[in-house]
Parts: sequence; C-alpha cells; structure tokens
Amino acid sequence: MPKFAPPQSDKLTDRGTWDFTIAVLEHYFDLSADGTLCQTSDLWRVLVQAAARRSTIETVCTDLAEAPDSNTVRGYLKDQLPVTTIRGLQHDGNRALASQLPAWLREAPREIAIDLHDEPYYGQADPDDPDCWVCRGEARAGTTRFYRCATAYVLHRDVRFTLAVVFVHPDNDLRWIVQQLCRRVKTLQIPVKCWFLDKGFCSIPLIRWFDAQCQSPALIAAPIRGKTGGLRALCTGRRSYRTTHTFRSADYGELTVPVAVGRTFRRRRDGSRQAEGLVYVLIRLPHLPLRQVRKRYRRRFGIESSYRLLEQVRGRTTVRYPALRFLWMAIALILGNIWIALHWRYLRRRGSGPRRVARWHFTLAQLAQFWRRVIEHIYGVISVIDPPDVKPAVL
Repeated sequence: MPKFAPPQSDKLTDRGTWDFTIAVLEHYFDLSADGTLCQTSDLWRVLVQAAARRSTIETVCTDLAEAPDSNTVRGYLKDQLPVTTIRGLQHDGNRALASQLPAWLREAPREIAIDLHDEPYYGQADPDDPDCWVCRGEARAGTTRFYRCATAYVLHRDVRFTLAVVFVHPDNDLRWIVQQLCRRVKTLQIPVKCWFLDKGFCSIPLIRWFDAQCQSPALIAAPIRGKTGGLRALCTGRRSYRTTHTFRSADYGELTVPVAVGRTFRRRRDGSRQAEGLVYVLIRLPHLPLRQVRKRYRRRFGIESSYRLLEQVRGRTTVRYPALRFLWMAIALILGNIWIALHWRYLRRRGSGPRRVARWHFTLAQLAQFWRRVIEHIYGVISVIDPPDVKPAVL
C-alpha cells in the first residue's frame, strides 16, 4: 500500500494539503482527461472544488475564470463512469480509504460500527431495470427513493476512520452487505473487539450468520414493534435484565437468542419522565455487565458523525446515471479520512498516556476552505459580469 509523503513543512498549509489530497485521488481512481482545455488535473480540481463548496460542476465551472466548460467535464465523467464501473469505483474507494489508516490501528482489537446511509433521489426509477441502483425506503426529505451505501467505521477515541464502503443495489440483502464489509475489514488486518449494528440489521439470517460464521462478538439493537406482545412484552418493570427471545419469521423459521433489556427514561415536553425499554441482541457477549450494554452501544452513534462530515464535502448533481452519484459518496468519505489523517500527522499532542490530537485546531470546514483558495488561485474567479450588448429596457 503506497504511502503519500506529507508536505515538507511542519505546518499545515493550503497548498500542502491540496497536493496531498490530489495525490491520493489521482493514484487510486482511474479518471483522466486529455483534451486541449481539460486535462486530468483540471478534472480533479473541478471535482474537489465542487465537493468543498457542496455544489455542482456547473456552478464551479461558471464561477472559475479559467476552468474548463462544465459540459466538457461532464462528458469525460459520463464516458468513463458507465453503470458497469460501480463495483470498480467501490474497489478503488476502499483502497483509497485504507491508504490513510495509521499502522498502529492494527495493534489491538477495535470496536467497529456498520450502518447504512441514504442520499435522496427525486427522479424517476424503473425497479425492473437491472441497471437501476435506486433503493426504496421510508419517506424522508420528501422522497422514498435513495442511493444507498453501507460503511464500516472504527470507534477509538480520536481515531474515527471509515474503513470500508459498499454501494448497495436494490437486490442486495443485508447479510451480503455485512459479509462484504466484514471481509474488507479482515483484509485490512484490523482485529475486531465488537461489531455494533442498529435496528435495521436485526434479522434472522444476519443473526444466524454472526452466530455461526463470524468469530467476533456483536451487539445489535432490536426494533420494538406493536403495542403488545413480542419484544414489547419484555419491556416491563423498572430494572434491566437478561433473558432470551425467540424471533419468528414465515420465511426463515424461528431463532432463539440471548437479549439484554435495558430500562431508561426520556424527558417529556412537560418536564416529566417516561420509562421506555431498549432491547439488544447479544452475540458472544455472555459476561458484558448490563450497565455497560447501553453505554457501549451509544458509541455506535459516532458513525452518524461520519455521515454529517460526508455531507460537508459531497458534491451535488442532478444527473441520472448512478456511477457519478456513488463517486461523490466515495470522494466525500475519502476526504473525511484525509482530514483525520492530517490531524494525526500534524496535530499530535505531546505527553504520556493514550495518543491524542488537537482536533479543534483544524476543522473540516477549514480544510475545505484551503482547497477552495488553492483552486481559485489557479483558475481565478469571475468578479465582473459584462452586460450583453443590447439596449437597456426603459422602466
């Protein structure tokens, strides 16, 4: 795995961070341009500028004085990103994500979370088309159609790297998705202390696979549905406890697993407290104290912060071909890993104890601003609009 040499200065600079970023992207992604006005470097400059500004290719090319035309950039992308390249993009994105991981991350078992992330899609989709990658889901942001990815995320103090990504096709089931992520983490040689999965992954086939084939412990939240019976019947009393529960399915039969029932309180609007139950499926966690179950599972919400960061550096598009949408997802995740890697190269805090970094000194918004300044310096910006040579209207 190639290591990219950081800038020679011992300080973070806008040009140094840009050179580092572009070296990673150009090395792992096979995107190129060989036109007179648009070279490969121009292609990546426009893409990174759009990601840093959370904007579109059209907006970026219109704002930069010497940038190539937006139609030229989109033409190169469309030619090189047919739907058949999506799995190749996934492979390249995973290699780029892994290139930023510190070597000492493999020294001890780590807690890893797995989750799904949806990007809303507002166009038309044909579910019978095998090349359609639009997934259906619960209504959110005014739509029920989404482009979906699944990620594995390490939970270890200030080390919050995305380890792997899988682009989800509507025909992919949850067990296959989790298997792909687990296989990728195993390839990275990162020992797993525990897997954390949310309610959407609580299914009989997946629990059976974890119990029979996965050698690492897992903590899976279980959804509580209905008003009576099922898991809701376990949420009684005021104390947490361990028990077993039998999941039943017409397609997959029955499965009895150990569960932990946690009792917690949420604050109502009127200030009063209401007790509620939380149920977790425990796989190879026989000695985990009840008080630690919910506390450890809450660490899983760290993966949600990776998706908030993804939205800060994800380019926008309205095109219908899916490969470009997945490319934006992959670039955003990689830029997030690069941001964390720069912290560990330049902002390490001295002293005894665990490894720490001064994350508050360098935010992702600052890094995005660095990229924007470099690209605007290269191309210049349009600050004057010449009016058309027509007679102004008389009001």
